[in-house]
Amino acid sequence: MKIMLKITSQFTSVKNRWIKISAVIAVSSLLLVGGYFSYCWISDYVEQQIPLEKAPDEVPGKIITLKKLKEEYFIDFHNMYSSTVRKAFEQSETTTLGYMIDYLHREMEQDRKGQQLMYCIFDNKDNKLIGALEIREKNSYDPGQFSCWTNEQYWGGGRIQEATKLITNVYFRLKPHEKSYIAHVRVWNKRSYHALKKAGFKEIAFFYENGKATRYIMEMTRK
Repeated sequence: MKIMLKITSQFTSVKNRWIKISAVIAVSSLLLVGGYFSYCWISDYVEQQIPLEKAPDEVPGKIITLKKLKEEYFIDFHNMYSSTVRKAFEQSETTTLGYMIDYLHREMEQDRKGQQLMYCIFDNKDNKLIGALEIREKNSYDPGQFSCWTNEQYWGGGRIQEATKLITNVYFRLKPHEKSYIAHVRVWNKRSYHALKKAGFKEIAFFYENGKATRYIMEMTRK
């Protein structure tokens, strides 16, 4: 009887020790997991808030990547800037490669001087240049600061929305004093209007030309 009691007591003691060890492991695991998620959330938050002294050359996203314009992209840029895209900007259907190269050199110079923030948009699936977007400094002759486009073969799928969010994060980190920036969208261009609404822009007014409302004025504000 005494032997049985002794064995039972030893078994209970071992069992209790395993329960304590298991409890410690479980709590430690929860703390580690909780700490991991907290670290990830804090890291993302800090990355979005820390000011930048210089715009990064590349900004990766889930479905697209933003890359600074380079001369090696000029031909692809020209080819992707199709007649359909040009129509959305109320431009002539075609242009020469020479004209486009001159234009892109001016764009690169404005970006270098800090007069605008510009990126090319690359699709992550095929790594092709599919469009571009920019945020210009405020000026008196062009009240709209933002413009963006993608080739019609890549319309949909959230590409413009993600590109807009990525460049917006960079812009506000470069310009901590800025609270918002403005986009102008032609009233007839419903596709662009709805795309910018999905990206986070809010319609705030109309822009009038010759007494007629011709553009939506849309604002992106700092979160």
